[in-house]
Amino acid sequence: MPRQNNTQKHQPFRLARNCEDKRRFRSEKDALETAEHQMLINPGLELGVYKCHFCSNWHLTSQAKRSNNS
Repeated sequence: MPRQNNTQKHQPFRLARNCEDKRRFRSEKDALETAEHQMLINPGLELGVYKCHFCSNWHLTSQAKRSNNS
């Protein structure tokens, strides 16, 4: 029985923009205020903010900050 050639079609490289579906804030202050509000509504939730290098806006994150000593 001959093998089947199951090659995948070539997909051009596309840099993933993780921010397309995320809420955007124009300033760090706006993002921090929203994060604080969300943490008051949902006890136990810890949010941070970061500046996106794709869209230059600010986003919320639940990811823990990385320490420089790691």
